[in-house]
Amino acid sequence: MRCFLIAIFLTAAACAKEEPASSGLASGIFTGNGSDALCIAGEVGAQRAGFVVYGADDANCSASGRIEPAGASYSLIPAGDTACKIPFSVDADQINFGPARPSCAYYCGPGVSFGGKSFRRSANAKPATDLVGDPLC
Repeated sequence: MRCFLIAIFLTAAACAKEEPASSGLASGIFTGNGSDALCIAGEVGAQRAGFVVYGADDANCSASGRIEPAGASYSLIPAGDTACKIPFSVDADQINFGPARPSCAYYCGPGVSFGGKSFRRSANAKPATDLVGDPLC
């Protein structure tokens, strides 16, 4: 009887198909320092993201758009702006922005930068919104 059960288990395991690894990011809300926030939404292949980071006197950087894979990392391409690509990487439940490029300066107020900012997944965070309360995703 034991050999029969082992044979059934091995046959079932051999026939099981593994799901292919997803090339997309898990949707959700990510928080940074203070009121900094980032969101990711949508299905793999059509994902979008938005973020806001704050500096002194509520000066901020904010952008939203589509996500593109970029090798082992990703880029956030703000809506309607193909010149700006905001690089970011994912490390478990943390998203780390790369350096801010001059082509993306439009998205930041004076004295604020999103370059080098990090965000951690937060299950209890409120929805990510911009300075006036509009949703980023």
